[in-house]
Amino acid sequence: MGPKITIDSATLMNKGFEVIEARWLFDVPSEKIQVLIHPQSIVHSAVQFCDGGIKAQLGVPDMRLPIQYAFSFPERLTLNTPRVNLFHQPLEFFEPDTERFKCLTLAYDAIGKGGNMPCILNAANEVANEAFRNAQCSFLAIADIIERTMQSVTFDASPDLDVYLQTDAEARRMTAESL
Repeated sequence: MGPKITIDSATLMNKGFEVIEARWLFDVPSEKIQVLIHPQSIVHSAVQFCDGGIKAQLGVPDMRLPIQYAFSFPERLTLNTPRVNLFHQPLEFFEPDTERFKCLTLAYDAIGKGGNMPCILNAANEVANEAFRNAQCSFLAIADIIERTMQSVTFDASPDLDVYLQTDAEARRMTAESL
């Protein structure tokens, strides 16, 4: 992971972005997408079907597998990496504390509002994340900075490409000015 992703993981913004992606990639309402904290990092995703059955993708926390699969799809090639041993690995799951990890809540808010709000969220996060890495704001200020930007940038319920480009620029400028 690079520096930005490390901070996004620590704030749970990465999970917020994954919720946004899942909402649009799979046409699933955000209220049906649940984020769980899984300290062992073995279960990477799970889908519960209408009959209650669950299918999950499990594996060691190593990006070589998804990268190889992306290149070899639909084939599965042999990969010489450690394997998950479910007999020696407990699997624990916890609900995230959305007050402590406010960025996750902001991502759900952006989905709920729709329009260009996810664009505002993304732009503000990129600027705030970089500001933290450059010691221009505290870690705990990241979510507050993003929230202020979400409240300040011009909202458009039906954006086109030009609106997205203008939104991104406006959100980045307003976030930087608020530091």
